[in-house]
Amino acid sequence: MRWLWLVVPPVIAATASMIGAIFPGGSLYIWSYALMFWILAAIAWCVLFFLRRYRKWAAVGPLLAAATCAALAADLPIRLAFAVSERALSAYVRSLPMHPESVTVGDVEAGLGVEWVGLFPVGRAVRHIGSTDLGVVGSGGWLEFCGLTYSTGTIRATSADHLSGRWYVTCEAF
Repeated sequence: MRWLWLVVPPVIAATASMIGAIFPGGSLYIWSYALMFWILAAIAWCVLFFLRRYRKWAAVGPLLAAATCAALAADLPIRLAFAVSERALSAYVRSLPMHPESVTVGDVEAGLGVEWVGLFPVGRAVRHIGSTDLGVVGSGGWLEFCGLTYSTGTIRATSADHLSGRWYVTCEAF
């Protein structure tokens, strides 16, 4: 069981990478922890590769890294999370008041009003004519905020990637 400490970092790194990819646009916070564990996994891989009795476990790190990269490249984590949450997200959008502009639910900075809708922590909801934007807390990169948009018309975002039906992952640059 001594070899287990050499296999744990790549497993934690792969898990953190997948969880970070569930958020629209990714989660910079979670991916920073994943990067730390990938570095530990690379060190563990070097140890496994150069120690003869642990060499049979040396393939675990690179195999997990390849599988994780393939899953992230195919957008599997967010697509799976969205498939699980689509019914709840659609019901949430339908439950919002029918005001034509700017219905804000919650204050993300203060941590107030954050609701879990399916697997996504929604911090704000803004309804426009023809679309509804759901801001997902913790998503996006350094200079962008990402979320989910249900659109029947024009999408108001810097970038938009189609998810399913009328749902899009949208990111707004600061």
